Amino acid sequence: MYQDYKVGEHKANKGLRIANYFIDLATVVIILIIIITVIYLVLELFAINFSEDNIILDLLMYLGFVGVYFLMEVITKGRSVGKFITGTKVVMIDGSEPLAKNYLIRNLCRLIPFDQLSFLFGGGFHDTISKTTVVNKKAFEADLSQQDSIESLGKTEIE
Repeated sequence: MYQDYKVGEHKANKGLRIANYFIDLATVVIILIIIITVIYLVLELFAINFSEDNIILDLLMYLGFVGVYFLMEVITKGRSVGKFITGTKVVMIDGSEPLAKNYLIRNLCRLIPFDQLSFLFGGGFHDTISKTTVVNKKAFEADLSQQDSIESLGKTEIE
C-alpha cells in the first residue's frame, strides 16, 4: 500500500511526459531511418524492388516503431532516451518493475489512434491498459529506499 501511495506522489507531470514523447519520437525516427537505409541497401544489392505505396512497408514501419520503443524500455528497464534525459521511468501502478509483457502491451497500445493525446485527459491509453505509469525516478526510488530502511529497523540479520 505504501508503494502505491508513492507511485501517485511521484508521477511525472504532463510537461515531462510531453518532453519524453518528443525526445523518444526523434530517437525512434533516427533509429528507423538507419534501419530502413540498411534494409533498402540490402534490397538494392539483391535487386528486390518495393514500391513506395506498398502496404508491407507501412506495416513494417509501424512494427518497427513499436519494436524500437519496446526494446528501449525492456533493455533499460523502463527508461527510454527521453526518460533518461528527464529523470523518469516506467513502473507498474503498484510500484513494482514491469515485466517484458507489460512493456509489450504498453508499446502495442501506442498504435491506438490518438494515444499520444489520451494522457491529456487522464491516464494515457498505453498507461491505463498496461497498468503502468511514469514516475520521477530519483524521488520515487529514494522514498522506496527510505521505507525499506524504516522497515528493517529492529530486525536482526540471521547469518
